[in-house]
Amino acid sequence: RLEQQYPNSNTGDSVTMQPLLDAVVGEDLPQQLVVLLSAVGIVLLIACANVANLLLARAAERQKEVAVRAAMGASRWRLIRQLLTESLMLALAGGVLGLILATWATDTLVSSAPTNIPRLQDTRIDFWVLAFTLGASVFTGLFFGIFPALQLSRTDLQETLKEGGRGGSAGVQRHRVRSALVIGEVAISLVLLVGAGLMLKSLVNVLRADGGIDPRGVLTANFTLPDAKYADPSGTPQQGPAAGAKRRQFILQLVEKLKTIPGVESAGFKLPLLGGWQTAFIVEGRPIPQPGQFPSTDIGRVTPDALRAMGVRMIRGRHFTDQDNENSPLVCIIDDTMASAVFPNEDPIGKRISLGGLPRPGQPQEWFTVVGIVGHVKNYGVDQPSRVELYMPAAQRPAGGGTIILRAAGGNPASLGPALREAIKSVDADVPLFAVRSMDEIIGETNSSRQFSVVLLGGFAALALILAMIGIYGVMAYSVEQRSHEIGIRMALGAKREDIFRLVIGHGMRLVIFGVVLGLAGAFAASRGMQKLLFQVRPTDTVTYAAIPVLLALVALAACYVPARRATKVDPMQALRYE
Repeated sequence: RLEQQYPNSNTGDSVTMQPLLDAVVGEDLPQQLVVLLSAVGIVLLIACANVANLLLARAAERQKEVAVRAAMGASRWRLIRQLLTESLMLALAGGVLGLILATWATDTLVSSAPTNIPRLQDTRIDFWVLAFTLGASVFTGLFFGIFPALQLSRTDLQETLKEGGRGGSAGVQRHRVRSALVIGEVAISLVLLVGAGLMLKSLVNVLRADGGIDPRGVLTANFTLPDAKYADPSGTPQQGPAAGAKRRQFILQLVEKLKTIPGVESAGFKLPLLGGWQTAFIVEGRPIPQPGQFPSTDIGRVTPDALRAMGVRMIRGRHFTDQDNENSPLVCIIDDTMASAVFPNEDPIGKRISLGGLPRPGQPQEWFTVVGIVGHVKNYGVDQPSRVELYMPAAQRPAGGGTIILRAAGGNPASLGPALREAIKSVDADVPLFAVRSMDEIIGETNSSRQFSVVLLGGFAALALILAMIGIYGVMAYSVEQRSHEIGIRMALGAKREDIFRLVIGHGMRLVIFGVVLGLAGAFAASRGMQKLLFQVRPTDTVTYAAIPVLLALVALAACYVPARRATKVDPMQALRYE
């Protein structure tokens, strides 16, 4: 409403409102949780597919038992009910064991996780987790137990009760179902592995990306000057270049003291350390923008050696010096993104910029002369958008606190901690020093949430791969056992052990190939939804889509190897003996 009432001054000024929960947890976390929950679902599906395969194999062994029960009067519904009860009890037992493991795993997860993940410390096993676990256990027990129960309840009494009867048609159908389950396991495992591969490659890109600073060997620490002790008599210590004398003097004395610490290569002060306050600006000699159309920049206050200590690259011009103080003309340094955006076809050095837009009536216009151009710093993370930035000398705009930056000559910033504390005490023992940590730690915190998600997703992907390998091995081992009669005939008719080996391997790898084809299609569709979580990686990254199927194929080949070797050792005489 103010914008509508006062268009000359308020155009472009607005308020953005959002729920507090959204502001706390951020924009990316919900999508990360969806990806992790999807990974959990995939692992659960693979595990249940393995259980269904085991139940189908067990059903083949229990055909005679079920046939006897049916012959003695058990109805089909009663048989199904009995088999589903067994499946349900198996699932509930797994759910109880899962809860026991989850109790331990949750505590371990929370204690080892980064502290900056919103509300992770509140994670606990409560009523809703118990209810979800119970529901998931019941659902999986019934859903993956129904087909084996239906198959087993259809047993042909006459054929099954015959000595040596094999129930051929039912066996073929069960074999097809087991093969379909293996194909499904491979497909959904591939989807999860591709997602984990894309996230891992994205994390590697984030860690390798140039954020504009060199964090190696840099120690930082925050301090705050007490207002009552460091305020000017006017009570406005930050108004104008001549104000803030006490604060200016403290910062200058502290920086000079820090430079004398043994092992310090360079020392400085910056406010704030990463990021800055955003303010409008105008360029001298250019038309005044319309209200709401003023360009803006982040601003930071630094001492002469602060940018050197951070490892910010100087492109053109000069750094600040001790002569850039309250008695000299106002100067500034801009980053290269501001130089290219504001001065695309001209030399920025020597140009003048006024901050804050138009001054209030009765106040003079202050102009900062550009004396240098430095590299752009990705203040909010290399994978996050950032704004152009302008730096001004702390001596011309003193502050009541900020961050000390020390670069260690030997590359070990932790060794400078005690000397740093002594230095600030020697200047003023009443000034508190806090948040003493290396720049590597600060940079690491910006990536910790992504690293945590990648570790979890990678763990789920590895678990899915192991479960898929177990499933393939189980199906192939059971297939070899069921086909021992056929294998004996083949060997009796002259088939060599190499032929039998290739036969079994070929059967298993055909299932894997079908699963890989389906999985690639599923991964292509699923990875589209991960676009916002990826950094410098396309959802259709060629390397990932080529490497993951090869990895999966090698794992599947290893799973098929043992059953194939066992098949080559079948004794034809033993296999052909009448059962």
